[in-house]
Amino acid sequence: MIDGAKYNALIVEDDELSVALVERNFSFFPDYTISHIAATIKDAVKYLSVNHVDVIFLDIDLPDGEGFSVIPYLTGNPAVVVLTANEQYAFTAFENGVLDFLKKPVTPARFKKSIEKINNHLNPASKTLNETEKPFLFVKAGNKHVKVNIHELMYVEAVNDYAKLHLTTGKTVLINISLKEVLQRLLKYQFTQVHRSYAINMQHIELIDDNTIFIKEHQIPIGKTYKSTVSKLLK
Repeated sequence: MIDGAKYNALIVEDDELSVALVERNFSFFPDYTISHIAATIKDAVKYLSVNHVDVIFLDIDLPDGEGFSVIPYLTGNPAVVVLTANEQYAFTAFENGVLDFLKKPVTPARFKKSIEKINNHLNPASKTLNETEKPFLFVKAGNKHVKVNIHELMYVEAVNDYAKLHLTTGKTVLINISLKEVLQRLLKYQFTQVHRSYAINMQHIELIDDNTIFIKEHQIPIGKTYKSTVSKLLK
């Protein structure tokens, strides 16, 4: 992040002219710096796996798929702005929780309005700091992207090639990726695998008794190959 900048932005766009226009528009707002430009979904997901962003400008028609597929890999509470020449994506965009929808080519005046929305999103006067910093994930369940608050996620259960999220609210969410894949996105939040079919949020552990972990009324078995991992939790 450059000196003086408060927020970093990720641009996911394969059109060089569109990238240049966004870069030029951002140059008028010193609170923001562009930390990375990704031309593909693969590149964006790779970058997000090890970096946090405050803002993402997201094209939809990308060489390796639809830009919306990047959204589940976002963590924290970034502002998501869709960039597209196709207005038919507007409904899908807002259904996926995006903050703003910019039709190409983006004018400076319209970009300024989007920055104002982003500023309000990143600095909401009505919320406390703790509330705004609560991390979350977007996960794909069926044909929908569902927002899951990390602090509500107690444990994840493998169900064949899918994963089931168990929440403190009593709800469960069956998502379209495996336990291994979702765990890669949760390791930074004190999640650990304790069985080939279970990964737990360590903050929700109430009791460990022999080969069982108790989380509320749930009993999670400890696999033989994971006993050493659990033992480290007790030290």
